[in-house]
Amino acid sequence: MLQTMTSCLVAQTLGFGTGVVMSVLLLTLLWRGHRRQTGARGKYQQAIFALMWHLGGLMGMSLRVIYGERVSLWMALAVMLNFVGAAFFPLGFLALWQRPRDEHSWRAKACWWLCSATLVSASVLTLLFVLHFFNGGQPSLIDGEHTHSEWHLGRALAYHVAFATLAGTLLLLRGRLNNFAARFYAATTLVGALTPAMITTLAHGVEAAQTHVTWMQVIEQQAPLLILFGAVVYFGDFRFSNVYVKSCLRFLTALLLALGAGLLLLFVLPSVSARLTAFPTAALVIAATAALTLWLCGFAWLLPKLDHLVDYWLFREPDYAAVTRELWHQLSQQEDDAAIFASVAQLAQATLGLQAARVIPLPALPADHLAAALNSGEVCELKANDSLRTAEHINDDVEFLAPIRVAGQPAYALALAPGAQRRSLLHSELDFLRGLAGQASSRLETLAVERARIEQQSKEERLRRQVTEAELRALRTQINPHFLFNSLNTIADLIVADPTQAEQVTVQLAKIFRHVLRSSDRQMISVHEELDFLKTWLDIEAVRFGDRLRVQFSLDETLNVANVPSLILQPLVENALKHGLAPKLGGGTLQVGVARAGRQLSLTVEDDGMGFPSHTETVRGHGHGIGLRNVAERLTTIYAGRAQMLCETVATGGSRVTLLLPLEV
Repeated sequence: MLQTMTSCLVAQTLGFGTGVVMSVLLLTLLWRGHRRQTGARGKYQQAIFALMWHLGGLMGMSLRVIYGERVSLWMALAVMLNFVGAAFFPLGFLALWQRPRDEHSWRAKACWWLCSATLVSASVLTLLFVLHFFNGGQPSLIDGEHTHSEWHLGRALAYHVAFATLAGTLLLLRGRLNNFAARFYAATTLVGALTPAMITTLAHGVEAAQTHVTWMQVIEQQAPLLILFGAVVYFGDFRFSNVYVKSCLRFLTALLLALGAGLLLLFVLPSVSARLTAFPTAALVIAATAALTLWLCGFAWLLPKLDHLVDYWLFREPDYAAVTRELWHQLSQQEDDAAIFASVAQLAQATLGLQAARVIPLPALPADHLAAALNSGEVCELKANDSLRTAEHINDDVEFLAPIRVAGQPAYALALAPGAQRRSLLHSELDFLRGLAGQASSRLETLAVERARIEQQSKEERLRRQVTEAELRALRTQINPHFLFNSLNTIADLIVADPTQAEQVTVQLAKIFRHVLRSSDRQMISVHEELDFLKTWLDIEAVRFGDRLRVQFSLDETLNVANVPSLILQPLVENALKHGLAPKLGGGTLQVGVARAGRQLSLTVEDDGMGFPSHTETVRGHGHGIGLRNVAERLTTIYAGRAQMLCETVATGGSRVTLLLPLEV
């Protein structure tokens, strides 16, 4: 009997202690989520009455363990607190659910009568209990110590709680159990409320051993823990609710394991070791060590299972890692900021079941009071009276801003509106949103760097082109005055010797300079235009040389449209005439050829004059005289090493200059 009483006291004390912890946890949940709570009055009532119920039980059991059977004022107050909390507990349950909107319907009237009857019943039971106490009753939480009147009061209390809860469930919950949390809470409430009444009925109609009666009382007193656990899940409507539920499950698991280990160490192992071993003390120490080791290992093994249970069964959280990988795959294929913003917002809305989500520019928002949090990358929760709710780009439904950083500064914000029907965002969901914003930031910064690189390349290309054009203009200014000087000398000589021919040369000179003016802004012209200009120029030179100059053209007609640098052949022809044919007695032949050399265009100027000083020379940027040097520099500037100029002395006499250019049409 003493062993049974000891076990009962242990179980009751631990059970009521667990109830106190869970009731405080429930009140914390309600306080942390008070801005989003609906039916807050009923929720607070239920949490407070549950706290009274279990706090009274814990105080009474603790006093019984300390002082034994002595009854004191504190014991009476503890039992009264336990009784009153249990009596008024159904009122919180009924106040939690909204009544039918049609106040004249039979269901609405039945709900009103039920609430009134529950209030009256709870008040009457409380009054009877107080009167019993003042009439000399000795209240106790142990059934074996109850008087006849106390036993009837306890039985009436169990039926009162069961009837009010069952009737409220049938009247108020029809059509409202539309999610797992509501169904779970309704089920645990019914089981926790009906179990004491069922046990009371069984105990009255069935003869049972005192041990069985004692443990039935433990179950009767601790069954409401199920209601508290369901309420923690259902009321868990704030940021850390999943953390709190996990903590609650861990606490309950640790309590059960510790209780089992304690009972095993105190009752089972000593008797077994005394009967079966020669050294009971040593066997008890070994068995206790093994049991505690198994307890610790089992608790460590259970922790991740409990977390998984909360995340994927109670709160139905998706696999955030897989969702994040999917988003990065999408973002890596997008080059437009608007597309990136749309992908992030759509994924956040679809994954978390939000009412709305969109990306807005932060500079357009008066968010100075959130600057520190946004700069640190935290997801900011807007208060109900926050001035941002009336900003141009935000509406009243937006509750969270997740900053998206570009170049180290928050430039955009992911504005989130969970919606009135959705629970508040959990801490794990905010971590997920921070990850989404971070991925958007990474992609935007990558694109910004890429765009800056392209812009820099474009600027460098423009500068290079401007420098090239300036260099080419400078080179052509060296060519044109030289040619003009020679032409004017020729005209001056002809004015005296042959005025008619002088007039023809003047017309040809004008034609040449018209061509130069037309192509002054064109770095590239066709082969056909270049040869037309060269023929006009040679007509003027032919006047100077007379019969001493013979000119031959060898042209592949298919290359007429190929592009070449403007005035690229004239310096070569001038150099051949000046250094090759002019010093030669009797004159000579000048040959100009245009041909295809693989994937290159070959331009050849050959004479049978004096030749180059060296036998063979390949020129890359340098040449014989100002003309050849200018041509080499122009080729280097325009083609950047992709063109080549070859200067050769022909074996039969004379010189040949060959330009190998990329073939461009």
